[in-house]
Parts: sequence; structure tokens; C-alpha cells
Amino acid sequence: MLPTNFSSGLGDTFAPAAEGAIEGYVLDNMEGAVDQASFLAKLDIPIAIVGAHGTGKMYVARVVHLASGREPGNIVPIDCRAFRNRKDAIRGIQKELKHSQGKTLVFKSPHLMSADAQIKLARQIATRTLADVTPSRYLPDVKLVALFPDTIERLILFGSLSEKLASVFAGFPINVPPIKDRKQAVLRWADKILGQECARRDCDVKGFTKEAEQAMLAHDWSGNISEIRLRIGQALDVVVPQDREWLTPVDLGIYQGRVFDERAAAPVPDSFLEIVDKIPTTADEGYKPSALEQLDLALGEAVNNMLLANLIEPLGVWLSDELILAVKSRYRGNMRATADFLHTRSRNISRWMPPVEERASERNSSPLWNESRRLVGEWARDVSPNGESPLDISRNVLLSHLEKLSGEIRISTRAKIMGMSIPTYQKRVKESHGKGK
Repeated sequence: MLPTNFSSGLGDTFAPAAEGAIEGYVLDNMEGAVDQASFLAKLDIPIAIVGAHGTGKMYVARVVHLASGREPGNIVPIDCRAFRNRKDAIRGIQKELKHSQGKTLVFKSPHLMSADAQIKLARQIATRTLADVTPSRYLPDVKLVALFPDTIERLILFGSLSEKLASVFAGFPINVPPIKDRKQAVLRWADKILGQECARRDCDVKGFTKEAEQAMLAHDWSGNISEIRLRIGQALDVVVPQDREWLTPVDLGIYQGRVFDERAAAPVPDSFLEIVDKIPTTADEGYKPSALEQLDLALGEAVNNMLLANLIEPLGVWLSDELILAVKSRYRGNMRATADFLHTRSRNISRWMPPVEERASERNSSPLWNESRRLVGEWARDVSPNGESPLDISRNVLLSHLEKLSGEIRISTRAKIMGMSIPTYQKRVKESHGKGK
């Protein structure tokens, strides 16, 4: 049974008037995940919610929270991807556990923490006692939920999830299926998200054309609900300035076939992705490319399509723009956190933002950039803030494709595509060659 403050209706939210309403809900039981969450919420056990990125795991966590009878505002997401090191993870989790009375703590991707941090968290959950506290104290009355992007067994197999932490969450995992297995809910989610995004932008777009609805039902939605939101947001960025009232498949970027600029040459050879598809592979059929690998392919496709269309676009500048915006969104506008993630200073982010925003219409109106734009956002949400700067990583990926595909294009043109001076471009190429040795 769902909590009494929930109601349901075709295409409507659980609790349209209640304070505990779950934002974004539509009539979608997620193949039983919602019912399972409502049942397990009554039990005094840690709960694992398993599903790919964007399937709605956080929504299911909110179902657990409200069905357990806790106050709506007492759910605390802990993004374990944001911890920079072992000490940061242990200190952050200890602080939340000590002040968790009556709350639900939701650990997002805890398998990305260091092994020591995972084991220390597992020990506290298993013994129900706080660590590093004298005298010894039991854990407060807290609901513990963990969100995993893959099955617990596979995460252990690949060495990212500690067996000790897995054991405390492995009792009754809730599996959230991808949106492609919940086709009946795709248009409901799309309508709901369109309403939310229009409200956020204070615009009035009436809905989707019939062709757009058919395209959405046929689309695979590899990015799940997050991809629906991202594509609709990007579409609104294009149609609102044009004062249009309906979204088309082209606006959403899910049309069949490739869309090029009108200046593109008529005969089109194999695209970058088609070439890649022809390369033999011994990869396991269950293999799923990472967000960076998907972005890598999309950038190669963008470079290939640009060159086929005889265009010169500042892809390097666009790439940096999208990454800055995506990271800023990840940290809810926190300039210090955004700067730390990008290995730069807060004042640089403030200085970069005006031109980034000025270039928005230019980026948004380019069909060849649509997929790369979406995948930059996915990668920025998934990558951990450690090691090399994400700005450098993404630039090097784009630079590699440009060097491979640009043929006889002059170096001054290649530098323009990357948004660099010729000396800087030459330096970057030399550095990338050095790393490849």
C-alpha cells in the first residue's frame, strides 16, 4: 500500500496537493519497483535500488522515504561521486550518520568510494553503532538506501564494490528497469517533463506533434528518463526563441537518418559510427560503454559530419561550454564546487559564463552537435572529481578525432575548430602524441 498522502490518476502525480508529493511522478509502476519499495519501506533493513543511469532510482528512494512514514523534507541524498578521497568520504558520511535521526540517507553510487570508506560504512550499518564515538552510541533511527548503476554481483565482480558493503544492502534489492521496457510510460513522462521545463522557463509550448510522439515511442532511450528531460530541455532552447508551440522529432533530435546543414554534399560516405560498427569485436554482449566512451564516439561523429558538410564550427569551444554548464548544474550553481571539479578557480567560472551563455543559441541550433551535447551532460554527472581535469580529457578526445579525420585541412583551420591559437594547438597535439607513446 502507498502512503495515504498519495493519490493516483491517469498521467497525474501521486500527490498533486500534498506536501509529500514526489516531483515528476507519472503513472508508472516501473514493472513492480514502486510496489516493492512501498513494501520494503516498512521493514527495518537497508535497501539497494539497482538500475541504469536515469531510470528513476531517486524517485523510488523517495517512495521508500515517504512510505516509511518520515517527514517529506528529511531525505538526504549523498553523492558518493563527489568525495575526492578516503578522508573526505569518511568525514562526510560520519557527519550525516550522526545527525540522521528520522531521516532517509540515500547513498548515490557508494561503490565509487575508496575500499576503506566502504568497509567503515558497512561496519556501522551491520553493527548499528556509530564509529569513532566515545562512549559507544547506536545509529539514530535512520532509513538507509543505496543507489547502484548495475547489479551488486557485477559490481563485486568488477572490483568496485566491497563485499562487506554489498552484504548489508543485498537482502532485497529493488530493480528499476530501463524506460525502453516501460514504453507505456514514455509519453506520460515526456508530457510531465515538458510541463515542468516550460514552467521553469516561463514559456508556453503546447506539446509534441504526432510524429514526435511516434518517434519517442520508437526511440531506445539509452539515457532513460534523464535523456527524456535533457532532449526536451534542449528542444525548448531551440523552439522558444522561435515562438513555436509544438515540438517535432527534429527538435528532439530523435529523427531517423542524419540531418546535415543544407550546404552538405549530396553523396555521403560511411559515417564515423558506421565505420566503428564494422570493426570486429570480441566484446561481451553484456558490455555497456561508459559515458566517456559514448561521448568519444559522438564527438567523432560530430567531426565527421561537420567535415562532410564543408562546415567549420568551433567544436572545441562548444565542448568546453557544455561541460561548464553541465558541471555547474551538477553542483546546483555552486561556483566553488564547479571550479574544483574542473580544476580551475571560481573567478574563471564567473568570467567564462557570460560568453558561454551568449553562444547558447549557436550551439543549440546545430543538428550535428545535438548528441554530443546530451552526452557531455551524462558524462559530467557520472565522472568522479579526481585526477585529470575533465576539460583537458574532453578536449584531448576531440583533438584526437580532429587529427584523424581532418586530412589535408590546414592547421589554422583545425586550431579554429578547437578554439585555440595555432601555437596552443600545436602544443596540444605534441602533448597528446607524448601521452600516446
